[in-house]
Amino acid sequence: MRLQDTARFGSTRRDRRPGAVPSDLPAPFQVTLPGGPDAAPDARAAVGAWIAGHVSATLLIDAQLLVAELVANSVRHADVPGDAVIKVRAQIGAGVVRLEVEDRGTTGSIARRAPDLHGQRGGFGLNVVERLSARWGVNRDAGTRVWAELAFPAG
Repeated sequence: MRLQDTARFGSTRRDRRPGAVPSDLPAPFQVTLPGGPDAAPDARAAVGAWIAGHVSATLLIDAQLLVAELVANSVRHADVPGDAVIKVRAQIGAGVVRLEVEDRGTTGSIARRAPDLHGQRGGFGLNVVERLSARWGVNRDAGTRVWAELAFPAG
């Protein structure tokens, strides 16, 4: 894995209220990856290493699949220079695992479309995100940030 940068973000204060996320869960993280063919598998591995042993096998697989889809979409569709980087963030909050993928792209439509079952045009990525996530969305403040949340039974 070629991780260029790893930095913690957000508060590490743990909520002690009933139903809060257990204190043995990993702190949030951010990783910056070169945008290219290795970005999706590197993001998948980074999220897997971060969350493994803290959640069910099903949630682990779903988180890895979601982040790989989001990163692959970024690599494929962001209209950015070849040397651009992609930032991946992940954190666990009360009830959700939140995954975010950010790039410098500012154009193009981010919308689900019918999958191309017989060709090379794709169309599966955001359908997978829609199916697996409790909710997802897009922010286009400085570049593009696509996020998804997986339901996580707290406590």
